[in-house]
Order: sequence, then structure tokens, then C-alpha cells
Amino acid sequence: MGKPSQFLAFSPQKKIIVMIFTDDKMLGYGSAQRAFSDGDEICLDASYRRAHLPLVNPSHPDVIAIDEDYFLGTYTTKRNSLVLPVSDERLRETAIFIGLEKALRNASFSGKIAWDLLDKRKNLLHATISSGLRHDCTEHVTKALQSFLNTPPCKKYRLGGIFIGPVNTGRLYLKVYPEANGAGHIFGEIQSLLGLKQTKFFLVGYFNLTDHLDRHETQELSTILDRFRNETLWEDDIRELWLISTQDDLVLSGKITKKIVRSEN
Repeated sequence: MGKPSQFLAFSPQKKIIVMIFTDDKMLGYGSAQRAFSDGDEICLDASYRRAHLPLVNPSHPDVIAIDEDYFLGTYTTKRNSLVLPVSDERLRETAIFIGLEKALRNASFSGKIAWDLLDKRKNLLHATISSGLRHDCTEHVTKALQSFLNTPPCKKYRLGGIFIGPVNTGRLYLKVYPEANGAGHIFGEIQSLLGLKQTKFFLVGYFNLTDHLDRHETQELSTILDRFRNETLWEDDIRELWLISTQDDLVLSGKITKKIVRSEN
């Protein structure tokens, strides 16, 4: 297990508070982060070609139209998830994110990014804490999460840099680092509270590729990843959590079924 990251903050009484967040080693980001060598190419993997590519480039010859319960990127039965909302407006006012998007827009492969998708997803931007919630558990989950959020101290998270992993290769994510605690971290605490499987990835899916990248394009993206991988966009309190229902992995059909908002006492 890695050593948590530490950040200094000041309380209203001017006392220094040490805020400790998880890091790449405590979560799954470090071992899963893709590294590219000279000559490598990014090939959209099967998961991406089944769930994402049909929604961002349906005419692509490598689209997997039907697989498991997917049909052209959608599934019949709605899936329910617990998520941490992330403000797209705030992202676009953050210098590091502005620099990241500028680098991608100026890249030679910019035409292979689904830029039109950003506006479609901005109101439901999030990091998934747990997926696979039962559709009939809303009341129980709401009560448990309300108590969790309202119990002092305020729970915190850090929004980190860019990530591309070995699954859903073709999607670029931002990493979320939950606050560490004695048992691990606060997202694990939520998962245990709800009797859910503990996971190590809490990612904000943001940019999607519409095609494979050749060697030159892959190296160009690798340089951008290296530049923005270890950045911090912000650290903040968790003020609300959402329950979301969707019939696709990009949440284009998604709806917020419940907002759990921390009481301000």
C-alpha cells in the first residue's frame, strides 16, 4: 500500500489542517496506467468498441454492434449507479484543465476526438463510486448516504490528472482520489456501508476517441499524458452524491434518480 498524499489547508481559525488523500498506489491507477513506447499504436479495445464506439462513431468498421447485452452501445435493462458529481463548468475555469484541452485540440489526432460529446454529457459528469445498484434500494441507500454525508467531519476528495488504462482503451479519464481514513478511504467506507464490492478505480470519463491512433499520434498523446498525469485540478468537500440510472455507458440516456445533498448545519 502506498503512502497517502498530504495537502495543507487552513481552517477559519487559521489552524493548519493536514488533509490526507489516497494516491496511485493505494488505488489501482499506478499499475493500470498505460505507458507507450516508440512504435506503439493505440487500438480501441473490444470493451470500447462494444460500449462506446457505437455511440461516438457508429459507422466505424470496427464497431461491435451486438455483444452480451449490448446493441449498438445500449442495453435494454437500466443500470443504476452511485456517483460523485463533477462540475463541468468548474473544470472549464481550471487552468490545468484548460491547458489539457488545448493540448488535445492542437494535437494532430484532434479530429479523432468526439468533441460534440462533451456538451451532451456536461450535466451528468461524474465519477462512479459503485455500479450495479438494485433499482429497488433507493430509500435504504438514500438514508445511509444522508447520514454518511451529515456526520462530521466533512468528507473530501482530490480531482487529479489524466488517465488511460487497459480497459475501454479509447477513453481518457480524470482520476479521483478519495480522502484516506484508518480503514482505507471514504469511498470504500461508502461501499461497505451499502454492502457493495470494494473497488480501486474512481474515474471521470471525459474525452472519447472515434478511431484508432497510429504510431505518431500515439506518441503525441503519450507526451500529453505524461505532462498532465500527476496534476491536481482541485481538492474539495463532498457536498452531494447522485443515484443515476442509464441504458448506456456514456450516460447519454442517463437520468438522476436521486440527489443526496449534505445538510449545512
